[in-house]
Amino acid sequence: MSQAFCDYAGHSRHVWRDAYLTADCVRPPGPFLWQSKQDLENVLVSSWRVERNLRRGGGIAQTSRPTFKLREIRYTAVDLGVKLVFGRFLLIAFNSEVCCYDLNANVSGRKTFNSGGNVIYRTPTAWTLVSFHCVSAIDVEGHPFTCAVLNEASETTRRISIYLLHVEEQSEVTLDLLHQFEHYRFRIGLVEIGPRVIVIQGHDLDDEFLFALDVCTHTMFTLSPCGDAALMEMGEVLNMLAIDERPVLSIISTSTHVVIATAFYAIATTGWRLLFQAFALPPPHPYHHSTSSSIALSPSHRGLIPGTIGSCHTLRDAVIDPTTQDVLIAVQIHSSYNILRLSAAHASRDHEFGTITLQSLGPFGHSGMRLLHPSFHGTGRAFGTLKQPSHTAVSAVEYDVRTRDDDSEVDEAKFMEYPSILRFQTPRKLLDYDPYTGLLCLRSATKPYNIIEILDLAV
Repeated sequence: MSQAFCDYAGHSRHVWRDAYLTADCVRPPGPFLWQSKQDLENVLVSSWRVERNLRRGGGIAQTSRPTFKLREIRYTAVDLGVKLVFGRFLLIAFNSEVCCYDLNANVSGRKTFNSGGNVIYRTPTAWTLVSFHCVSAIDVEGHPFTCAVLNEASETTRRISIYLLHVEEQSEVTLDLLHQFEHYRFRIGLVEIGPRVIVIQGHDLDDEFLFALDVCTHTMFTLSPCGDAALMEMGEVLNMLAIDERPVLSIISTSTHVVIATAFYAIATTGWRLLFQAFALPPPHPYHHSTSSSIALSPSHRGLIPGTIGSCHTLRDAVIDPTTQDVLIAVQIHSSYNILRLSAAHASRDHEFGTITLQSLGPFGHSGMRLLHPSFHGTGRAFGTLKQPSHTAVSAVEYDVRTRDDDSEVDEAKFMEYPSILRFQTPRKLLDYDPYTGLLCLRSATKPYNIIEILDLAV
């Protein structure tokens, strides 16, 4: 541990809070009121150790370095999804059950194991789990929470169930049902979660559906997807002759809005355009609403990004401008990162929607690496994989998307890349990363097994 952190030992929580706010190392969002002195200390130490290992370079392929491997889980079945939760639990879903592994448990004194998971959900008789989505977020009070979406089928019907993951005092993990509905043939496309709502987008035969569930009040909202009518209202027409794909959606939610970015190929510009729509969420009601009905929402903001741009786009995390209270959302377009400003102020009295503007922050690195869900609470760290002819490499990026140049007073993005911090001779797929503990989750395959590896980058 560095001398700077050693100097804080024994101090009260407010000292560690100040250290968290002023630390030079990249650390995850915080401090939050629920975080104790020990919590803040653990996150800071973990963040510093991860940064130390990144700057050293190298990885588990080098015998001169200690291994980062913490756990290894093997199974022969095909999984439907794998998720790290709270930096402690690992969820693996199969077609008949969902298993949970406690990564803090000492299994026969060994660091690797092939069993030890507890079944936290088992499908009813004659039912099969078709798809599994598990997403985590930080609520409006700063508490982490996780929701799981299970899509199950029987011979006669199908249903979607939304669960809240709950950890009891004895570290027993359960899934508490929030909402459930039956459907004919609903195929889930996207599942996103924010501090307040979980958003699900999908198709039932030829119809497109988009709805959000308030995980606190159980209120259901239906959102109007971006169809041909919405494009025509913005003066655009979808060019179905040039490309036979429907518009590509990207979704993010804040405590006040659900924002949708839609990439489409337009006739007028003969190129890709981006349409942003925002739906204002009503203030939370103190009482639970019946889940049998839902509230329909119309867009409160719309914005069309002019010019011909690429179809690759992703909405990331969001912050609030403390001066204007506008919502600032990080947007990726190709390898460039931008700030999307969602302003409640109307452009004019007769303008139906609030304003949406886009500010470019420049390129996001130059490696072409596809990053694993970076978090844009000011600064952060993200990981990605690159396939090389002889090996698979895991690389990292540290970033600051809200820095200000004192000379020009212009916001710009700053990045630092750590290429090939880990190298594997066999293919690996990067599944998840927990910034609070420094745990990395990867999948590989060696017949007849699928292998989940948990690496601890904070050793």
